[in-house]
Amino acid sequence: MLAYAARCYQDSALHEFRIGLLAVLDRALVLLTAMSQPDDTLLECMLATVNSAVRRSPHAFALPFADSVAFVGRTWSVAVARPGADFAPVFSARWADQCPALLQSISQLATVAVPDAESTSDATDRVLGSVLARAIDDVCAGLAHEAATLPVAIEQQPIVSEYVFDLCTRVLQTRPALLAHVEHATVARLCTLSVHALAVPNRLALKPTAYFLTALIRLSATTARPSPATPLLASLWGEFGPEWLRATLQGIGGAHPRSLLPNLAELLFAMVRHHLQSVKLWMAELLAQPAFPSPHADDAAKRQFVQHLLATRSFVRAKAIVNEFSVCCRNLQGTAYAA
Repeated sequence: MLAYAARCYQDSALHEFRIGLLAVLDRALVLLTAMSQPDDTLLECMLATVNSAVRRSPHAFALPFADSVAFVGRTWSVAVARPGADFAPVFSARWADQCPALLQSISQLATVAVPDAESTSDATDRVLGSVLARAIDDVCAGLAHEAATLPVAIEQQPIVSEYVFDLCTRVLQTRPALLAHVEHATVARLCTLSVHALAVPNRLALKPTAYFLTALIRLSATTARPSPATPLLASLWGEFGPEWLRATLQGIGGAHPRSLLPNLAELLFAMVRHHLQSVKLWMAELLAQPAFPSPHADDAAKRQFVQHLLATRSFVRAKAIVNEFSVCCRNLQGTAYAA
């Protein structure tokens, strides 16, 4: 409908139409700011309008890229968090309910939006990198204040965790250069969050986290055509890899339901495929610990698991190996549940 309406205007009228639309969005934001509790329906309509105007190719209805980014930033300050006097975020009362929709809009801007013609690629990446960094920092800080521990906060707010990892996965898959404009400390906070999310036996929390880490691990490996973000991601692998591996093995060993094994197997296979030597070393250290990841897996079962896993190059075979070891760890051999 919007595209049809846009075609009905001449270029001059279209320019006035876009200016008018921005004015309407700004007025709606003023109304949202004045509300003691921001209205979800109004927020969704505002963001749906912006998302509709953001497309991979230029079109008549497209809003200026800089205006779209600025509007999403202002809306974030109203609905999620605004900078406080000491630069610490001050969160709105229902930030966790309104955060996912804004994370989706940021994802649209970061991976689909067409920059303004006068903007260089590097300038655009810097702008989007700052938006991405703010979203990551605020989400991590918000979850840290939601409960006594991050795993509890993630379990209470799995949708927030899901959407921030979905956003970062899309960035890694479509525009990884953005991360070169995000500080190491910010991405490290996200990686810390991912370690705790892997410990939560909840599909909404674990599945997007596993997808994010799989994408990160693939880009962290040295290749013939590295991404500008590869040095950062390689550093994060060295820093957090042992913790990701420990959490993955604990899930396989019985900490998580068996329905999550395919996601854990995919993550573990990515680790082995892209960082074989470090995984081999870390896995030997972890499995040497008594009763890890389960008291039901003896040394012979652990050795067989490692030997078979490190030797295979087939994901189908890797899933079978992970399932066999998980059955052993859960002491289900010879039962109907072993299938």
